[in-house]
Amino acid sequence: MQKQPSQITTTQTPPPPQSIEEIKSKSYHSSELDILGCKHYARNCKIKAACCGRIYVCRLCHADDPVNIRHEINRHATKEVLCMFCQTFQPVAKQCINNDCQKEFARYFCDVCIFYDDSPTKNIFHCDKCGICRVGIREDYIHCDKCNGCLNKSGFNSHKCIENKFSNCPICMEDLFSSRESSLSFDCGHMIHNSCYKEFVKSGSFKCPICKKSIGKMHWKHTDNIIKRSKMPEMYSGSTVSILCNDCQEKCANQPFHFIGTKCIACGSYNTTITSKNIIIDETKDSNFTVVDEESEEGEEGEEGEGEEGEEGEEGEEGEESDNEVDGESEQEENN
Repeated sequence: MQKQPSQITTTQTPPPPQSIEEIKSKSYHSSELDILGCKHYARNCKIKAACCGRIYVCRLCHADDPVNIRHEINRHATKEVLCMFCQTFQPVAKQCINNDCQKEFARYFCDVCIFYDDSPTKNIFHCDKCGICRVGIREDYIHCDKCNGCLNKSGFNSHKCIENKFSNCPICMEDLFSSRESSLSFDCGHMIHNSCYKEFVKSGSFKCPICKKSIGKMHWKHTDNIIKRSKMPEMYSGSTVSILCNDCQEKCANQPFHFIGTKCIACGSYNTTITSKNIIIDETKDSNFTVVDEESEEGEEGEEGEGEEGEEGEEGEEGEESDNEVDGESEQEENN
């Protein structure tokens, strides 16, 4: 009888229990101003995580604790809170049930997200379709079912619908829908975190990392002038390429080959991709190539390109800018 290989079982060591002092001690959003809460939110209670039974001020504090690296809290499953004034455990509610306390836990409370925020200046609303709380005034936002998110009214009618546009940021790959960081929309409609956008344009990129369209209004006159002044080497005379325009999707055949780029004859964009080449090389002719900038008139050696260079784009339409979740929460929005 063949011996079966032994099965190796692993057991996860449970995290050390929280001390009574850790559980019941007050936590501050601002100790100087005597505002209870945590670094994420101002609130007067702690929550008991249904997943592990541990006590935290908010779900983000739960996520920050290294002992919880293997699981995430289910915000909607929270059933108990701890008042930080009288240390009374009690069912989820907006106000302490202790008759000797009866302190309000926060100015804003959502019994769906189990979210508390005591910030006096922050406007928050719950969107049933998003399923989370959002930062902002409810009347200023409209939920788009196709985009699956709330958009500001000011730009709603002109926004470009993209299915689940609030999914993952194409740069950091983190969730945009529940991100607490603000985001913006490129002209093509795809979304990106504001901080990721700033780093993206610093790198010299001007194309959407998803669809390759220009990320904003482009100005190609400078590129026109450089190409006009920077003559191709005679050895490439007669060489042509076929291109696809990333901006208008037009296909252009048999266009003059140039190291710097190839212009779309339909829309004038240099945001193009070479699809085929018909390169003619006559080695008996001059091979020197110099890039002549219109301002300096001084040339530098150039390298062969594929028509993808242009000027830096502008930010996407402001009307499509997403605030984000509050507690996961979108500051567009608050998410708990």
